[in-house]
Parts: sequence; C-alpha cells; structure tokens
Amino acid sequence: MGPQATVPKGAARELFATVILARFTADTWQVLAPTVGPAPKQRHPQQGRYHVIQHGEVEETQAIRMTDADVVAWLTDPDDPSA
Repeated sequence: MGPQATVPKGAARELFATVILARFTADTWQVLAPTVGPAPKQRHPQQGRYHVIQHGEVEETQAIRMTDADVVAWLTDPDDPSA
C-alpha cells in the first residue's frame, strides 16, 4: 500500500517539514503552502530559483544546476576547475 492509501488526502502535505517550489502557480502555492500567505511574485525568471518553505517562513534561493556528468566529474576531482 502506498501513502495515499494510509493517509487522508488533506493530511498528506502535513508529512513534509520542508516544501520546495519552482515555477509554481498561485493555485499550487495555495495547496502546498497556504499558511505562509499569498504566493510571492517570481522575480527571477532564470532557471534554478526556488522558494523554500519551512517552519511557516519562505525564502527564495538559487540552486546549482548540474548534469549527472557534472556531478560525477565534481565528485571524482573537485579541484579540477573545468569540472
């Protein structure tokens, strides 16, 4: 049985202490982060911008975008400037 079979639909989001949203709609925000207020305007259209919701607060953050090959190169030789 999956989580949907054991957790009431409305309570499912209560299982997550942190929610990370990117390129979301106002409706999605209201479903996943209703306690922190209205959806913020997404000021930065570039990829890699996220909103992190935790403990009733929201922070906009920038994430590093790496391909699988980039990650392997960085993990195997983190001092290589080309990785």
